[in-house]
Amino acid sequence: MELNLNEILRYAGFKGHAADEITLNNIAELEKEIKASVNPKCIYREFEFQKVGDSAILIDGIEFRSKKLVAHLKNSKSILLFAATLGVESDIILRKYSASDSAKYVLCQAIMAEAVEAYSNEILDALALKYEKDGLYFRPRFSAGYADLDLTAQKDFFNLLEITKRAGISLTDDCIMIPSKSVTAFIGITPDKECQKSACQFCDKTDCDFRRR
Repeated sequence: MELNLNEILRYAGFKGHAADEITLNNIAELEKEIKASVNPKCIYREFEFQKVGDSAILIDGIEFRSKKLVAHLKNSKSILLFAATLGVESDIILRKYSASDSAKYVLCQAIMAEAVEAYSNEILDALALKYEKDGLYFRPRFSAGYADLDLTAQKDFFNLLEITKRAGISLTDDCIMIPSKSVTAFIGITPDKECQKSACQFCDKTDCDFRRR
């Protein structure tokens, strides 16, 4: 799992300006600790889906309401439900630095955010190669809480994929995932090879600090 330093700095709030040597050394040390400690895991399953006009999709009879998701799934023939986590060890490390070193805590948050993204991309890139042999391609990830898909959609998403049972990720009453460094996503599967647009193009929040340019 290779991590991108520029992405770590972006998550940490370095908006285009250079980090000092102390920060870079801390990142290097924390990255080693995190990689040695966390236990990443992912699960996924392909489903058939139906569109409900331009406002929702149905998966196994469960409705997910989002015009942006419907548009995002243009030309998709099926959908992959995906979940990944760095495991409970990631939260243990975060709690340690939250209590002892606020600067390192911020860097840990950033490193782990990049780590769960890098891990997810690594898994999905390998899986995408298998689909490409059959002339199928992945749309970018689209998650609950993003654009107009309400965060409460996580409840049905978790049930469909049996995430708590299969991956050890739980959901709070406010639909927050535990361990915190976990992700879920809908991924359209399409014969359209020219579909790889940034998911940020489907979001109206243009002032987001984490928007990919």
